[in-house]
Amino acid sequence: MNLKADFIQQLRSSYKGLANEPLEDLVSENLISPFTVTLPETVIKKAEKIVSLLFNLREQSSYLKHYDNLIAEKGLKDPGNKSIMMSYDFHLDEHQNLKLIEVNTNAAFLILGYEMYQMKGHPLPVADFTRDEIRHMIETEMSLQGKTASTPFKVAITDETPSQQRLFVEFLAYNELFKSYGWDSRIVDYRDLFKDFSPDFIYNRYTDFFLTEPSSSVLREKFLNGAVCLSPNPFEYLMLADKQRLIDWGVPGFLEAQGLSGADLDLVRTSVPESYDVCESKAAEIWADRKRFFFKPKNAFGSKQSYRGSSISRSAFDKIVGHDMIAQEFVPAPEQTFETPEGPQAFKYDLRCYAYQGRMQLILARLYQGQVTNLRTPYGGFATVLKGS
Repeated sequence: MNLKADFIQQLRSSYKGLANEPLEDLVSENLISPFTVTLPETVIKKAEKIVSLLFNLREQSSYLKHYDNLIAEKGLKDPGNKSIMMSYDFHLDEHQNLKLIEVNTNAAFLILGYEMYQMKGHPLPVADFTRDEIRHMIETEMSLQGKTASTPFKVAITDETPSQQRLFVEFLAYNELFKSYGWDSRIVDYRDLFKDFSPDFIYNRYTDFFLTEPSSSVLREKFLNGAVCLSPNPFEYLMLADKQRLIDWGVPGFLEAQGLSGADLDLVRTSVPESYDVCESKAAEIWADRKRFFFKPKNAFGSKQSYRGSSISRSAFDKIVGHDMIAQEFVPAPEQTFETPEGPQAFKYDLRCYAYQGRMQLILARLYQGQVTNLRTPYGGFATVLKGS
């Protein structure tokens, strides 16, 4: 099996408009893994429950009230809509407990992951998820702002220099999908939005999460005054994906104050790794216990400026103290050994659980070797997840 060629054929079969796109150049060699991760059904059910509980937490009036001052400080307001294409990324510990590494409002690969399942002929972990649910999400986002996706419905897919992004092929697939709905869909650099095209809805993959860069000012203004439905958006990022939330959720009494109790409370507590602000007052304590932690910025993505506590130098640690860094309990990625043409090899993996509001839609595994997921490991990449017993 030539996975790359088969995947390209799958995409061209599903999206006729991709027939003349240079997909051979756009799909990397190690994007799709030949392997499959099998999880007990109980783990998948727990993932669904955690996603539902965290979204329900975000919906509580007491939760929103708790962040009134922070929302004002950020100059934000609730736009009404939520965020599409989000993910909750987990590791599994040695006891098969899911550990939430991060909530991701900028998650890639939902539509490509769906097509990967189709290509491989594997059953979806959430059996009733369909591609048309993406259309329903966007229509729901519009309705949450009191708007409709009426013809001509104008949609923009945006990022910084989209054609240079590593997964530009995904933007092309979404663009064709949106066009198949009869929508006027275009891929537009965030700096060019509203110049020659005034979208009603923007699928946002740009990583200036709070739209604070000067180049984001037009988009920020349109978002804040409700001129456009932006999804994902800064408000949802603040409520769920800013890594400070992981710290907040671990504060004694916080979850109980939002109404969590019993088994639900225990599940959320177990799934959220111990997390702390790397601040001056806790620096000595965290340094002494540094081998238990993984250090990463509160508002960055991927592995940028991240450090293993077991290998961070004192000088590097001193530089991050007081600079919006989180010390998160280090939960090693689980490993699984697969048979490759060169013999058995061990791969680490994480689990990406896509969701809209409180509904989990799809699970993918990302297989890799080394320190971080990289889509460069031979036989690594995105993998399907199957239910076991």
